[in-house]
Amino acid sequence: MKLVTDRLIIRDWQPLYDAQQAFDIYSDSRVTRWLQSDADDSLRITKDRLQRYRQRCINGLGVWAVVEKAIDRAIGSILLVGLPNNDKTDSGKVEIGWHFRPASWGYGYATEAAAATLNYGFKELALPTIYAVTTPENIRSQRVMIRLGMESLGFTDKYYGHTLRLYGLSAENYSSGQLASIVDSTESASAPLT
Repeated sequence: MKLVTDRLIIRDWQPLYDAQQAFDIYSDSRVTRWLQSDADDSLRITKDRLQRYRQRCINGLGVWAVVEKAIDRAIGSILLVGLPNNDKTDSGKVEIGWHFRPASWGYGYATEAAAATLNYGFKELALPTIYAVTTPENIRSQRVMIRLGMESLGFTDKYYGHTLRLYGLSAENYSSGQLASIVDSTESASAPLT
């Protein structure tokens, strides 16, 4: 999968090539605290993480690298995956999420990558609704969700074993909203970068 925006390329993770850049993201506790996981402490662990991300790329869904074009560097991940229930069974819902290195926070990259991914999910995968979850303390992610036009659906204890804020955006609300115009210039291709 490949999406291109004004400043970003969204593509499959390449574990050998991307390991160091991904390690810079996932070895930072300022990132992993929001994932309720420990920071990666070796490149091997990060390579294993990226391999798991590649294995989740099925039926058009997945976890992909977000590359900043200007520096040709992976600065984060964007995901569009099944939202698992607490018991890890399929909830029947699809979630969008993002993880970015702190040096890239505050520049609109999460919003830009998520807008392109929502467009892909609604227009190419024909998803009826896309959800997002975050810890109540993660105000930055909640602001991104609001900028994307997602509606707060309150608090939930159904996912990831924690109380989370749940947001959702329907295809109907997406197509009638302003977000669709943000991503009109987004290019999409199903082949990875060469």
